[in-house]
Amino acid sequence: MEHLSGQQLLQQAAKLIAENNLDEAVKIFSILVEKLPDAHLPLLSRCTCLIQLERYEEAKIDAEKILALPNIPISDDIAPGNTTLHSVGYARLAKCYKELGQIEEAEKLIKKRQELEKKVVTRKDIENMNVNSSIDSNDDDDKIISEKSAEKLRLQGNELYKKQKYNESLEKYMKAFEIDPNDLLVNSNCAQAYLKLGKLDEALIHAETCIRIDSKFAKGYYRKGCVLLEKKNFVESISAFQLAKRYGAAKESDLEKKIEFANKQIKQQSKNVSNDTFRIFLSRFRLSSFTITALVVVLISIIAWFFFDISVFNYFKDFFYWLLNSYFGDIW
Repeated sequence: MEHLSGQQLLQQAAKLIAENNLDEAVKIFSILVEKLPDAHLPLLSRCTCLIQLERYEEAKIDAEKILALPNIPISDDIAPGNTTLHSVGYARLAKCYKELGQIEEAEKLIKKRQELEKKVVTRKDIENMNVNSSIDSNDDDDKIISEKSAEKLRLQGNELYKKQKYNESLEKYMKAFEIDPNDLLVNSNCAQAYLKLGKLDEALIHAETCIRIDSKFAKGYYRKGCVLLEKKNFVESISAFQLAKRYGAAKESDLEKKIEFANKQIKQQSKNVSNDTFRIFLSRFRLSSFTITALVVVLISIIAWFFFDISVFNYFKDFFYWLLNSYFGDIW
């Protein structure tokens, strides 16, 4: 692939992006970055692909390299809504910081971008923003502000939750969810609030949403385990708790206790099933106390017949004969 020209490599990368094969596209852009270290387009394109692949640490490095390049004007076709290279760099870097949980750093970068673009974001802009726009849209900075609003609502909900105002906290969480339905912590808090209110189906939906967004999100598995435990689905709850433990939720103080409790319930259920099966057996054959006693007498008599056939135990044999005559009379 190295023998191809820069233009041919760009065309190949564009084709891979159209096919949603971003990993291969990143490899091509890496070749171009190595060949043309001072060219902004391969670096910018690789950064964008890395963000879409959720490889934020690597994307952050590329965004910082973009900001180290001269701040040249760029075409709107390259990054809609951005007029300079550094505008895009700030937007991309802010996205990385936000996804890595560093909201304050993300906000600072967005402000720098706004100053660079001389763009003032109004309250109306925030209310009308489209949180599902692509990372190349001119809503990059609005998304950060929106998600910050969701975070603010979530924290307000947390304060209400601590006061055991579960309905009020859920209202805050759901407002945050409307702003950013793909926020892990918002979905996790929604699941917990619904769980406290006994709305188990709704709680399970939000717990599974967490797992869908991030398959290694320990808290999502923990929430799912708690909901399944309440639904008395003990086997699946243990599976969820084990995954939570694998991905780092061991710090949950009651995790092991919940697993132990679920195991005990499974054993108790097995015991109850065994007891019920025995009762069903007895009721099906309707064995009376006389019949059970007679069966015991027969069993003892058979044992005596085969194992006590020596003179020392003749007395016991006579006794067992008497038992048989007593219970079966003429039949014997």
